[in-house]
Amino acid sequence: MALFRRLRRLPPVVLPLVAMLFFTPLLAAGWRAPARAGFGAQPPAQARLDVGSFTLLVNGQRAGREQFSVQRVTSQDGGTLEARSESAIGDRRVAMRLETDSLGSPVRYSVEERRGADVTLRLGGQRVRGRFATLARSSTGEAAREYLLRPGAVVIEDDGIVQYALLVRDRTLADGTGITLPSLTPIANSQGAVRVVLETSRDTIVVAGVRREARRWRVTAGSGDLRLVWADPEGRLLRLSIPARNLEALRDDVPR
Repeated sequence: MALFRRLRRLPPVVLPLVAMLFFTPLLAAGWRAPARAGFGAQPPAQARLDVGSFTLLVNGQRAGREQFSVQRVTSQDGGTLEARSESAIGDRRVAMRLETDSLGSPVRYSVEERRGADVTLRLGGQRVRGRFATLARSSTGEAAREYLLRPGAVVIEDDGIVQYALLVRDRTLADGTGITLPSLTPIANSQGAVRVVLETSRDTIVVAGVRREARRWRVTAGSGDLRLVWADPEGRLLRLSIPARNLEALRDDVPR
């Protein structure tokens, strides 16, 4: 009963997230595409765009790994992109699922973080009438937040690799030009802006011993944090560097 008394104090737009966050634990092995309501509704068509893994290096030393997949989901409601990842650094495990519209703005978002056997964070987010509502439960308590979802808004967390694949995919810019986008950082409970610049469309990079053509992007968050992102012409992520943290994410396999 105490839980239901707390739920009555939450903003109404957040309540649809409760079932997902508190009564349906987010387990990577159990993820499924959201079901579409309606008698006789056709299941969404899925097209895999990329799948693979990254080795994470800190100060040049192997620190962890992130597995990921990116797919396009087409249903009666329109087309979306969906990214999923599972990362491990030390005893920290993070499972993430991000579903966006065709412009890269979030539709649904889920994160679960574990340290050992303990769940330290469970966060769910969903677009609701022009806003993005999140509900988080952590060791410090519960927190609900609504963000005004401005046009072109993207999700950028401090951690995580595959989110950058959605940031640069299908983005057309001339070399040396950029775009500033509104950004949400739900884990940190904040919003701001991110600057995305195509430094060059004619770079090359070695992936699993194979030289690949790449586009190099510079991504700068509102805090001034810099990310260098390499993706192939099809938008498949190849490498990520965060110089301030001496972190490198190196792709383990050649995209196919």
